[in-house]
Formats: sequence, structure tokens, C-alpha cells
Amino acid sequence: MSYQLEAAMTAVHAPLALPPNEVVWQLLNVMDIGLLITDSARRILYVNEAFTRESGYRLEDVRGQTCAALQGPETNPVDIEVMRKALDRGEGFTRVVLNYRKDGQRMRYRVRVQPLYENGVLRYFVGVQEDYTEMHALLERLERWAHVDSLTGLGNRRAFDHALDRALEDASGVQLVLLDLNDFKLINDEQGHQAGDRLLVGVAQTLTGVLAGEGSVYRLGGDEFAALLPLAATHVATRLHGALASLRPESVSAAIGLAHAPAEARTASALFRLADSRMYEQKVYRRS
Repeated sequence: MSYQLEAAMTAVHAPLALPPNEVVWQLLNVMDIGLLITDSARRILYVNEAFTRESGYRLEDVRGQTCAALQGPETNPVDIEVMRKALDRGEGFTRVVLNYRKDGQRMRYRVRVQPLYENGVLRYFVGVQEDYTEMHALLERLERWAHVDSLTGLGNRRAFDHALDRALEDASGVQLVLLDLNDFKLINDEQGHQAGDRLLVGVAQTLTGVLAGEGSVYRLGGDEFAALLPLAATHVATRLHGALASLRPESVSAAIGLAHAPAEARTASALFRLADSRMYEQKVYRRS
């Protein structure tokens, strides 16, 4: 196949043409995967029928153009740069990229490109693309689910850890709030776990409502919640105590611990320990 491809072009700037052996191209056209071939200057020489079905582009639409014609406003510049550098080095790559169909529809493709050399000279790039749209959407959903508490819809402990790390990188600082419900076990024991679950959902909604627009709320597990707020947020504990006390069908109380970064702690573990110890002090005081 490399001999036939070389016959298509005797030099980089020779007129674009297909090899004379039509059997080769007929075989490529029956492949059930998108195929694209460019010259060493990255001008498109050939696309097969599977490529046309997936992208909407026929050969006459893109022949002589670069693959930039397949990209659009939301194609990630990082992806473009990574691919460009690999091609500049004459190397292959595999990457999932956002391209656009001829009708403007956004599509995710898993692209694999390999260079084709003849006697040490780069002649062509051969690209294979697979529709990755559904798989990418599935992976995004799985990623979201991995960071969301299924009961309350709040971010879970994994999401909280990531958010706290990012907040600590921000020079403006962050206020960490830990909250643990009082006597939650009694509700589960006396009223059943369904009642306990309803209460947790109600608490999550209440916390989100009270802190709306100021920060983010997370369920760390069980009856323990957390919030990340800017340092400018004031009277947080008082507001939370009041909101929980007015929760219906029954009043709810909680131990609340606050800590501030960077004034009181500079690492995630130190900040969490400080807020947790203050929350625990309230638990102990309440029991005494």
C-alpha cells in the first residue's frame, strides 16, 4: 500500500491524486471505521465511506484541507496543540477530541494517527477515527456519579476533598464548616431508616438554601456534612443553627465546627482536624 500511496504524490506539493489501484480503495471503503489519509503537509488526500457516514464530509468537501476543517469553537485548544506537536515531530498519537460534523453537530472521536515513512522520509499520515460520543457521555456521567451523594444529591467526600484542595490553592482563603447532627441514631432506631433518610435530605436542602450563593455543601457520610465558604461569610454557625431548628416536621440540632485558612491552618488535613475538633467539643459539651 505504501508503494501505491507514493505513486499518488512524487513530491509534497505535487497535484493531489489517488493511487491507480482501485482495489485498495475499495477495500478501505468497506472498512467499518473512519479512515483519513493526508500527505506530509497534512493536506487530506482520502477519506473512506465510514468517515463520510460519521462526519458528513465527503472527500470533495475536505480534499486538500487540513484536519482543522473538522474542528470548531469548542474543540479543546490543548488537544489541538498536543496533536500538532506530535505531527511536527512526525510521530503518531491517540486522543479523544471534539470535532464537528458537516451539519455542525458536535461529536467526540477517538483518533489514532500514525506516520507513514518511505526510505526514512515522511510521506503520509494515516488516521483512524471512531465515534466516541456515547462512551464519552457515559464516562462523564460515571465521573459525576462518583462525586455525588446518591441520597441527597450533594457532593460526596471525594468531591469535598477535591474542592478543599482547590480552595486552599486560592490566595483569598476559605472557611471550612463541619456539621454533625445530634441524636440522629435515635431517629433511625425509633422511626426507621426511611425517616432518617428523609431527614438527611431535608437537612441537605436546608443547608443548601441557607448557604446558597456563598459556597458549596457536601455530605461526608452518615449524618456529617461540610461546607466551603469564603472568609467574608459571617454568622455562619448562628444561621445554620437557626435554619435547622426551624426544620419541619421536627426541630434538628447539630454540632458545628469552623476553621479558617490560611490564618489557622494551611493544609487540608490540618484545617479539617481543627474544624473537627471544634465540632467534637460541642458534642462533648452538649453531653456534659
